[in-house]
Amino acid sequence: MGRILFLLFFIFFVSCKKSSQARLLEREIVGTWEFERYSGYPFNQPILPPGNGRLIIIGKDGSFIRKQHDTLLFKGNYTIRRKKDCYDRSTDIIFSTNETSADNYQYVETLDDKLAFSTPNCYQDGGTAYYRKVE
Repeated sequence: MGRILFLLFFIFFVSCKKSSQARLLEREIVGTWEFERYSGYPFNQPILPPGNGRLIIIGKDGSFIRKQHDTLLFKGNYTIRRKKDCYDRSTDIIFSTNETSADNYQYVETLDDKLAFSTPNCYQDGGTAYYRKVE
């Protein structure tokens, strides 16, 4: 009986810890971000200068907006959840939107004050899009 209670407590603790990681990331990514560069197949794009106008706006309320300067390209919602990838990676948290022209989901993380969206690592021609925070 004690082993079962310990096992249930451990499972509860681990699941809470993982969901708190997603909540912490969600707080970090809220705001306005400007596209900086894409790295992956077939090429690594040079870093675009600030003010290029390729923006995403991530709201606390689950809203997601994609703009090119003042032109609205997409307005919808996002979700954050955990998903195991084909191979080990630094994060298992995915960001998905209801935008039909984009991939269904991308792995998301913050790296050195950048927001990074990566394709699953089992995709043959995947890559990572980097965004800088707009102040």
